[in-house]
Amino acid sequence: MDYRTFDAEYAQVLAAARSMDSATLAGEVERLRALVPLVEPRSDQSQAELLVTQLSQVLDMEQPSVSGAMAAAVRVHRRARNAQGSPTERIAALRAGIDEIGQIADTVAETTEQHQILALTESLAMQIEALESSPATNPDR
Repeated sequence: MDYRTFDAEYAQVLAAARSMDSATLAGEVERLRALVPLVEPRSDQSQAELLVTQLSQVLDMEQPSVSGAMAAAVRVHRRARNAQGSPTERIAALRAGIDEIGQIADTVAETTEQHQILALTESLAMQIEALESSPATNPDR
């Protein structure tokens, strides 16, 4: 993803931030954070990371505590996103994270929170797509 595409995603989150509850905004910050490693060229990743860090700091100042389920889902998301290893191992970790987040969402009775938790899986799925389409993982491409 080029920096302009990332910046457009960031701008959408920023524009909608005032109308989001803190759990939704936290999910969006995590989604943006997961996109940072996908920004090309790599030299633009530091600027993308800075934007996410600034948004995260604002969120930390204003954010009331999130539910236990959301906190657990964010931890799973972070662990899956930061998985190390070969592309195949990382894909397996990302898929396991998606499954675990789905299981956490199933424990939540409130529909809005359930959707917010499930939204965390979108960035993990995007990482899987990126890994699967990379020449290192799929030499036929």
